[in-house]
Amino acid sequence: MKRIYLLGALLTAVLAISCTPDTKELDVLKEPAPTVPQVSNPPVDLSKTLVIFSPNETIEKIFRDPTSKTISATTFTFTPKFAKRALQNGEVINLKIETEKVSYERSLPEGSFTIEKAELSSGTVSETFKVTLKPYAFKDLDITKEYTLRFRVKVTSTTPTDLPVATSDQDSAYRIKISFTEEEYPQGDNIELINADTIDDDKKLDSNKYTFDSNYKSDRLGALKDENYNTNWWINTEEEVYLKTTFTEETTVRGVIIVQNQRWAENKTIGGVDIYATPDNIKEYLQGTYTRDEHRKKLCIKFKVPIKIRTLTFKNFKKYNNQYIDVYEVEFF
Repeated sequence: MKRIYLLGALLTAVLAISCTPDTKELDVLKEPAPTVPQVSNPPVDLSKTLVIFSPNETIEKIFRDPTSKTISATTFTFTPKFAKRALQNGEVINLKIETEKVSYERSLPEGSFTIEKAELSSGTVSETFKVTLKPYAFKDLDITKEYTLRFRVKVTSTTPTDLPVATSDQDSAYRIKISFTEEEYPQGDNIELINADTIDDDKKLDSNKYTFDSNYKSDRLGALKDENYNTNWWINTEEEVYLKTTFTEETTVRGVIIVQNQRWAENKTIGGVDIYATPDNIKEYLQGTYTRDEHRKKLCIKFKVPIKIRTLTFKNFKKYNNQYIDVYEVEFF
């Protein structure tokens, strides 16, 4: 019996030691299970019409003449949107904008601009707010700095008077970020033809950095950067067609490659076209006019002086021997 009691005592001691609160096994058991984060989106208030700007800012670069220190006539237009609760028939929101200043932005000098259109109504679709810079107001301005014009939209009245409407602290303010330059912008005779084979692929600009827009066959514009020489956009030269390229940010461009018909040399190719560029989305500068010299499957037009642009526009397309022109790709380098 003594042996049995002794064995039981030993087992009890071993269990007591192996199950002390200091063991790792018990520590793991004692640790609370990690809390799984619960992601929940705040409820969207659809009971009010929200007045916002989307996008709520634009970035512009403006040329100041280095001699006269004046700028060209420059006007900005912008329009609010009505989000969340849709306006019903007969409902109208009247709005106005006021200048707003914040401590962390550098404002343009007082009196350097005018608000030509400060009020508008949701009942008039074509109305926009309009702000114009004064050409002679920036002679003493430090153009090494960036400036901001900020405007806050406010509701002045509604129809009916109890129409549920609200504005947003962030999205109901519109900002125009402005910088100035005195560098002369190339124009007039700034293009030349080169061999497209001299442009390596690694020199070409990322096609995600620009988009195309046109007043003709806009549903076909995706073909211009799908890297497929079997799909195309086309132009009717008997109409006033433009092709506009908009870059996501100011971009230095050295030239453009237009891929034409690869099979029929004399059919549906470009006989001529004017090329315009703008560094500020305001004033266009003619870079030159291409006139066909020979058939080129890839028409490569180089800018003699590389240009910084926001948009590049092709206008006044001329036919070669067919009123239609086929364009398969448009690339930039």
